[in-house]
Amino acid sequence: MNSFSFNSDILHVENVSLVKISKNVGTPLYVYSKKQFENNYNLLTSSLNKTLGKKYDILIAYSVKSNSNIAVINILNSLNSGADVVSLGELKRTLKSGISGDRIVFSGVGKTSEEMSFALDANILQFNIESIPELKMLSEIASTKGKKAPIAIRINPDINAGGHKNISTGFEGTKFGIDYKEAQEAYDYASNLKGIEIVGVDIHIGSQINDLEPFRLAYEKVSDLVFSLRDKGHNISNIDLGGGIGILYNDSDHIFSLTEYAAMLKQTVGDLGCKIILEPGRLISGNAGVLLTKIIRIKTTNKYNFLLIDAAMNDFLRPALYEANHDIIEVIKSDKNNNKKVYKIAGPICETGDVIKENCYLTNPQEGDLLAILCAGAYGASMSSTYNSRSLIPEVLVSGKKMDIIRKRISTEELISFERIPE
Repeated sequence: MNSFSFNSDILHVENVSLVKISKNVGTPLYVYSKKQFENNYNLLTSSLNKTLGKKYDILIAYSVKSNSNIAVINILNSLNSGADVVSLGELKRTLKSGISGDRIVFSGVGKTSEEMSFALDANILQFNIESIPELKMLSEIASTKGKKAPIAIRINPDINAGGHKNISTGFEGTKFGIDYKEAQEAYDYASNLKGIEIVGVDIHIGSQINDLEPFRLAYEKVSDLVFSLRDKGHNISNIDLGGGIGILYNDSDHIFSLTEYAAMLKQTVGDLGCKIILEPGRLISGNAGVLLTKIIRIKTTNKYNFLLIDAAMNDFLRPALYEANHDIIEVIKSDKNNNKKVYKIAGPICETGDVIKENCYLTNPQEGDLLAILCAGAYGASMSSTYNSRSLIPEVLVSGKKMDIIRKRISTEELISFERIPE
């Protein structure tokens, strides 16, 4: 079910018109559907429960980096979600949103001593360890505090997966994890450290994966490793399988069903008797948001028809960073004819790469018209910046007929107030 639909030729989010939102808040801005977040989460959990049954202990640890607004995290908290965090800021956001430490896993290759200390005091469920030096630092901090740090070691299974090279994380040569061949040695080393309690195994092979086979290969390696580690006397009670399940960005995209994913999960790791941790991000937040923008001007050259819009790569980095291709539609449907032209949609940033979509087919767009960039709920606002001294744009959450601004527009004046000229 999609919470963004047309009513009387005007695009609505749930029961609120995007035209009305733009008049109240201005453009550009992100607009989210509470119902869509809930539907996406519930579809995943119901697919897992139906296939795996009640006997499996599963924690959905929402990947906070995909959309880190505290209102969004709070929606997931109300559904009993956990969280996967990768920084002190994300951990603080998650705790403020209501998710307790025992439902939080801390990932990331560069955890600092400050972050480790805070996470220990928050009694998080698990640290996902990415290197031996990180393990040593955590051991020292935990020992000083008189605590035991629960850890899983992130294993790199050398499997290439993901929709773009910049989001493929499980192959040799990335900065993530410890090589699969060195896993046994790493666990043996960890077992002799003070302040460390081994609880699990962790992997994450990439994002926007639309094929089951990379998951299957990785999970089979996890299963083999768990049995091997247990034979050596290590306690493995958790397996964190990461995230990475793709979504449909365009009609041409293809993706496996969640029922198929759940069946594969049961087949590969279902006999381990472990708590299963999953870290979905885009699967929950991706199609729950749009980026609402306005056409500033139309510019024609010898080869291209440009639509210059008020949203830019600082607001929405995915097309420039990942060559992501998002559908873009008119908020108010044009006349019924199909006489469409192709446009290159670009923002006002002073960079050639500030192109939101290379080829967009639209019917007679005009200056001032509203456009909606679809499936922008994941890695949109959370990756935005103030490049070119542009304001951080608002985020709006809609629930039924109710609209809430969950992040105000942060003006240039407010940003400058954090800076000073030395006397």
